[in-house]
Amino acid sequence: MKTITVKISNQGIRYGSGTIPWTDTNLPAGSFRFREREEVFWELAMTAYDKASGRLVVRVLDYEAEPEGFKAERKMNSPVRQLWLAPLEEAPLKAQLAYYQAGPLARLLATPIASATSRAPAAAPPKAEDWEVPSSTRSVSFSVPLLELTFVNGGVKGSVQLPGLTDPADFSIPNDHVVAEFNTIKPFFVKALKRKTISVTAEVLFTNDEPELRSARSPQIDRIDDNMLEVFRARGVRQLLTPDRITTVDKSLFTPEDVFESLDDNELGKAILPQDGLDLLNEILRHKKVRNARQLEFLAGRLHRQDRKLRFVLSPKFGFVFVAEGQEGRHFILELLDSNATYVWSLPLEWRTLDEQFRAVEKEIAAVASIGRGQYRRTLHFEHEFWFVIHESADSALVDGFPRWKNRLLEGLG
Repeated sequence: MKTITVKISNQGIRYGSGTIPWTDTNLPAGSFRFREREEVFWELAMTAYDKASGRLVVRVLDYEAEPEGFKAERKMNSPVRQLWLAPLEEAPLKAQLAYYQAGPLARLLATPIASATSRAPAAAPPKAEDWEVPSSTRSVSFSVPLLELTFVNGGVKGSVQLPGLTDPADFSIPNDHVVAEFNTIKPFFVKALKRKTISVTAEVLFTNDEPELRSARSPQIDRIDDNMLEVFRARGVRQLLTPDRITTVDKSLFTPEDVFESLDDNELGKAILPQDGLDLLNEILRHKKVRNARQLEFLAGRLHRQDRKLRFVLSPKFGFVFVAEGQEGRHFILELLDSNATYVWSLPLEWRTLDEQFRAVEKEIAAVASIGRGQYRRTLHFEHEFWFVIHESADSALVDGFPRWKNRLLEGLG
């Protein structure tokens, strides 16, 4: 069986030096669009070729093929004017699509897409001449160590040696909750599932005496859902907020990249938490009760420049530095988790560069961490403007101090 690795894009299927547009395939061009944030490679098995029409019939073996298998200089031995694909696996295909129209795509899927609202007639079955029909099938059941699986976007992959087969057979189990980043935290799934192996059922299909595992399912993989991942996220937040997470002594301000680079690859937070600063703040507020949560939400949603990266501070407490700009000044706003006050350093817009302004504020934050907030306010020597707003009635169940805090902050910002 001859195989080829191709590159998939919204323009078509590139096999090397040439590209076959979607209009020259049996897929409904214009009814789907692939995600463009990452490259997609498929490994195809070439099952038939008609020299008269130039039609090549293929079957997708791997939806997550290695990029190294793609040869940009490759040329087809015979001209290919049409590319016909055998029915596609629904789950891995959907994981790579930005959108799709269920109706036109239905007849090209191994598992037809069902519509909860449509009562339209079922799609016509594919024509026999479009692809080869499996000659025989049989059901199999087996177990696989979970740590030997590979987690990919949209499910897991693995291989198993089955009785009667000469070579190990590859299989994939779909799960829309799984992403490739989970591959580094497989031990956490072992602990959550309370078992080291998963049980799998699948169908072995033989085409031209070549075996292929299809329709693989596992009850353990199906248990990886929002509820399990929510527990993981809460645990990841607790790990992230652990004191002395980053031990660098000459730095007080950290970007999201700095924070996540400090985590080991096999730490839960690195794989499970969002790495965008504002998304991470929202995740922290979802899983940790913070008395100044309203202040943090207001600063993130109303004042922070969306084109500026959110900065983090780890001392004297875990917190955030927001950037707001007025007509004449740029304001760096420090809000620590469970703090009693909001600290603001205001600098002229034209004073040096933004990076130099960050460094100047970073020195002040380091001084706050070193000598304490009270002592810092009493011995302030900042060359520009520094001010703060107290969180009044923060712990009161009767008085809402947030409106007064917001008004004083906005007055100070000008």
